[in-house]
Formats: sequence, structure tokens, C-alpha cells
Amino acid sequence: MQPKKMNTSFLYVAGLTMLLALGMVLFVRSGAFAVKHVIVQGLSVISENDILKLAHGIQGQNSLLFDQKALSHKISLHPLVQSVHFQRKLPNTLIIQVTERTPIALVAVPNGVLEVDNEGIFLRRLESWPKIDYPVISGITLSDTVGPGQSLANPLLTAALRLLGQAPPELLLQIGELHVNEIQQMTLFLTSGVEVRLGQANDWIDKLKALYQLISDNGYTSIQQGVRYIDFTAVKPVIGR
Repeated sequence: MQPKKMNTSFLYVAGLTMLLALGMVLFVRSGAFAVKHVIVQGLSVISENDILKLAHGIQGQNSLLFDQKALSHKISLHPLVQSVHFQRKLPNTLIIQVTERTPIALVAVPNGVLEVDNEGIFLRRLESWPKIDYPVISGITLSDTVGPGQSLANPLLTAALRLLGQAPPELLLQIGELHVNEIQQMTLFLTSGVEVRLGQANDWIDKLKALYQLISDNGYTSIQQGVRYIDFTAVKPVIGR
């Protein structure tokens, strides 16, 4: 008789487990977790209304079961959006955490100025100079058919952005213009007016670090007014006056 009692207990526990699991599934799928409030975080340039328009239709959906990949793709269509993450504040609030693309340089074109990020993505076309200065990249010609959010896919621009990405932050603030020629030779023009001839390379870290150390040295600052150029194409830098 003992085995029969054990079988009955097992069936009872199994049945109860299935009922609990079914109840949980029905509860999760119920309207208890429907999105009623959407909060957008991480914005400094993009309008919150822009993101809410792209997220249109999320309200009323289940915050636990909605298609995150599809919604992330929709929001990422905005040219200034780099990435999107979601957080849930149960039961009814969805937080959209946006990471914006930030400009690293400007490119002058016939009808204004283009903002580009470190990946060469065209962010915005500006008709006037921005309030925040970024280095201006010159010496390249860009297609006028590319729209915001698209890659400019220009090898000279890619080379210039690689250099800017390897510059110490303190030096980056002192770069007014970066000129790149057709064979990717680089010339910096500092905000002080000094021309810096860098030549060709793929790895700029050592040269840029040495440049920053040079222009920060007390000996250099004492003669800076008379300096016209610094030539880093030789083994040792040459200061031209």
C-alpha cells in the first residue's frame, strides 16, 4: 500500500506545480504589467519627444514580454542615438536609457559644417558655427548625398579620426584644425596658431604625447610667441621660428 500512497503524493505535487506554473504564466501575461509610463534618460542633445515618437506603441504592451530588439532598432534610427538599453520599474514603468553619439570633429562643406563622431558617422549639418568648438578636419571632399546617421566612409576622414582618437584629451582641446592630404600626411594647427607637421603614421600615440609634453614645457612656453611651426617628421622635433 505504501507505493500507491507515494504515487498519489507525487501526482498531487506535480499537479499543484503545474497549476502554479500556469497561474504564473497567466499572471505575467495579464495586464498587470502593461506599460503605462515611459521615462527617457541620458539625453543632452536629442529631444525627449523625438525618442517618445520613435517608441510610439510601447504603451499598453507587457513590460516583461515586449520585443526589446525591435524597439531598440526603431529608436536607433535617430542619427544621434548610439545605443539603447531598457530598464523596468515594475509594474508599469519602462525606462529607456539612451547613449547619444557625441561629435569629435567638424568637417567644412560648401553649405555649412558637418558634425562627425569618432566612427565617422555624420551626425548633423550646421549652418553656423557650434557653441562648442571641435577640431576642424580639412583637405577632404565628402559626398553631399549622405544623410544624418550614415557613415561617411571616407579613408582620409577615417585616418584623421584615428589621429584625433589617439590624442591626449588636454592636447585635443588645443587642436584647431587637422589637415590631411591625399597620401594621409597630417598637419595640425594649434589654437595658438602654431603649425605642427606630423607626417604619416598609423599609430600616433607616442608623437602626440611628445607634442603635448613639448608645448607644456616651460622652456617652450617662454618662446611660444615666436614659434611658427614644429616639425615632427624628423627623428627629433624641430622648432621653426
